[in-house]
Amino acid sequence: MSARKHCRPGYTLLEILIVLVLVAVIGRIAIPRVSLSRFRADGAMRVAQAVLQQAERNAVQRQTDVMVSFDTVGGRVRMVYDVNNNHLVDAGEEVHWKSLEEGNRFAVPRIGVNGAVAKSIVGNNIATSADGYPTVYYHRDGASSSGIEAYLRSSTAADSNGFRALVVTQATGRVDLYRSGDGQWRKVGF
Repeated sequence: MSARKHCRPGYTLLEILIVLVLVAVIGRIAIPRVSLSRFRADGAMRVAQAVLQQAERNAVQRQTDVMVSFDTVGGRVRMVYDVNNNHLVDAGEEVHWKSLEEGNRFAVPRIGVNGAVAKSIVGNNIATSADGYPTVYYHRDGASSSGIEAYLRSSTAADSNGFRALVVTQATGRVDLYRSGDGQWRKVGF
């Protein structure tokens, strides 16, 4: 019988070092391109988009006005099923709040999608709710009471590329999404 030397399969120190160096080089190239603040801003944009689209759908399905209000200080969006269509938040009406993703806020860009803006929520017929929030109403046919431009950004973004915009078409209630980059707004689709 011959004695066999038992060898455990494994990696040599040199192989491990080569892999670590390759990971470090790839990480050094990729990490500057990944901007967490941009992902956060996209997440906040999707939250606001979802509330607006849900309000439109529910106004049509429930055949009642649905109010969407923007808490620009608290970074939240409120949806109210206005069952008596009086444009007030009454006792017994269904109310839902959605916060923007962490680290995001409503903000005023240097230039808006359709020109200069002075507020983070602008439109041709934006109402103000009894508690002071900019508000839009979705009607039974899916149209909104106002065209809207809503601007937000990640609070950690150091440049204007962190801005996002939601533009609502009044006649249809359609929500279009935009990202700022290089001083321009680009329409995006998710």
